[in-house]
Amino acid sequence: MAMREEAMPIVDRFGLKLVDPPRFVDGAPFVAWMGDAGAVRLCVCWCGHDKRFGVNNVATTAAAVAAYAAVAAFGAPDLMISAGTAGAFAQRGAALNDVFLSSKCIFHSRRIPGEDGELEEYGFGHIRSPNLSALAAAVGLKVGVVSTSDSLDCTPTDLALLLGEGASVKEMEAASVAWVCQQLRVPFFALKAVTDLVDGGEATREEFERNLAAAAAELQHRFALLLELVAGKPLSHWAGGGAGGAAAAVERAAPTQFLPVPPPRPVAAEQPLGLWSWS
Repeated sequence: MAMREEAMPIVDRFGLKLVDPPRFVDGAPFVAWMGDAGAVRLCVCWCGHDKRFGVNNVATTAAAVAAYAAVAAFGAPDLMISAGTAGAFAQRGAALNDVFLSSKCIFHSRRIPGEDGELEEYGFGHIRSPNLSALAAAVGLKVGVVSTSDSLDCTPTDLALLLGEGASVKEMEAASVAWVCQQLRVPFFALKAVTDLVDGGEATREEFERNLAAAAAELQHRFALLLELVAGKPLSHWAGGGAGGAAAAVERAAPTQFLPVPPPRPVAAEQPLGLWSWS
């Protein structure tokens, strides 16, 4: 998770314990907590504070490296979730404190033109999440496209791309974590609570800061409901009549060193979930 303010409500809710000494490579800023949350083993990974500026390590670089480092340190989980807060579009049906589950994750600021269009599509990413529409309905989540960039503001070009891609949520980490999970064959989705409305007419920073605590509280509440329902069931159970997602097989032992990441295990669609990781 990018911000300590987002992570701690989850850590406190489940009484997770700090992993100390850290299992990340020396010098890494990341912080992890682990523990049992009902029937699953839960690991929360926070990107930590920047050592120079003392702020949360937000945005895509820290999120991608933290996701990779978590897999290297603890082994590939059955499911990784990019959880946190975000902006969203009222015209897509969003309201403050809503929690969205991703249908897919894209980048709206990686603009890479090319003659055949392949580089451009690579830039957008278009990483689909499992079909979990029945789970979203049961937990009270909205479903939509989650779009990622490294900027809190939204330029006219960004806005045109966001609307053109049908994005409901605008944030700064999810697509980068989704890309890491795609490479390592780890099932993934994003879960984002709305702090501000991109099209609401209010300055983003002020609205975000005012609503951060309430959105983080709603995030942990919805996650607790989600965890209770999903424990012991494969992701495909929650497809809602669609293609369904796949849950990975039984948890592997953690690797003993940071590099290389162990080879990904084969995906088995009907295995229940065990270890969950939040990044």
